[in-house]
Amino acid sequence: MNWKDIKNLIKEELTEATTVNAGNTKFNLRTGVNKNPTKLGLKIQFEPLSGELDKEVKSKLEVALQEKLNTSLAEYDMQISKDTDVPRPNVIGFFIPLAQLKNLIVKALTGQKVDAPSVEAPEPEGEEEINEMILNEMKVRDLNEASSIVNKDDFYAFINAGNNIIRDMEAAGKSKLEAKKYLAYLTKHNIM
Repeated sequence: MNWKDIKNLIKEELTEATTVNAGNTKFNLRTGVNKNPTKLGLKIQFEPLSGELDKEVKSKLEVALQEKLNTSLAEYDMQISKDTDVPRPNVIGFFIPLAQLKNLIVKALTGQKVDAPSVEAPEPEGEEEINEMILNEMKVRDLNEASSIVNKDDFYAFINAGNNIIRDMEAAGKSKLEAKKYLAYLTKHNIM
């Protein structure tokens, strides 16, 4: 058996193993490396085997797949982001940032997470603690109310845009704190 035959056999086996069902649709699951320098990582693409998806169905499948993958990847301290650089409009794309894969490897080898904070915030005392508890309870209630109003697609698009901005800033040599300040500015002034 020559190299071409082996390659075709492997490709055939992988194709069979990478068919995924979501809803009533069968997808070809493709993985690879994202070449976009601001989105370095593992790309994951779901391509429907049978033609085009209705826009609303695609949107619902994107949300369901992202929730399912993030729930499953949480035990590895990983979270996927929506990939907007997909080859065709019917493809649903995500990616896992390279930094998260690096953390997984380091954690597997050392048992320690790479970017865990080294200094914890001091605990509030006395009256400040009570005021903070009341504020937190109000925030939770307000957040729950807002969550029941906001469209999940819009929420995930907002989160992905924020993650992309942070990655772009870090790639340009800025700190995560600077990137978060920039995001805070954008949201405070209704830009984002």
